[in-house]
Amino acid sequence: MANQSIINAKADAVEKLAQKMSESKSYFLCEYAGLTVSQFEELRAELRKENCLVKVATNNTITRASAKLGHEELNKTEGPSCIVFSNNESVDGPKIVATFAKKNKKLKMKDGVVDGQYCTDAEIKAVAQLPSRQGLLAMLAGGLYQPLQQLAFGLNMIANPESKESTEAGAEAQA
Repeated sequence: MANQSIINAKADAVEKLAQKMSESKSYFLCEYAGLTVSQFEELRAELRKENCLVKVATNNTITRASAKLGHEELNKTEGPSCIVFSNNESVDGPKIVATFAKKNKKLKMKDGVVDGQYCTDAEIKAVAQLPSRQGLLAMLAGGLYQPLQQLAFGLNMIANPESKESTEAGAEAQA
């Protein structure tokens, strides 16, 4: 009877992990062997600030949960692995872990899934370099604003030719 309860508990753990994977914007594996408990708690706290989560799971549980979602590529887990979930934006978790890994060389990023697409460890590191959604929107707004600003400046120079002379004199004085 005890064996059946253990099997049910493991199946439940796989189901919960698969559910968490399906709800997340992105998730990826990390090897954390060699990190102290305080370092791991520091990583956990940094991730929590951006609504990300780190969960330690057995390799077998990770393999079964990822296979359940159709990502059999994640079955190459070896050594002690944890899984990092990003709940707000896909780039949050990779950015935090990449920054943390620069200070703590024992933390290694592995492969994962970003927006439903499998990514290798190199691709996860590339995702960590991307700006956030708000950063991209700010860049877009700046790109749209610049031509309008130049147009307004040009029209102002045409409408007020005397301001052009004062602007040129100010530019010469600065040079």
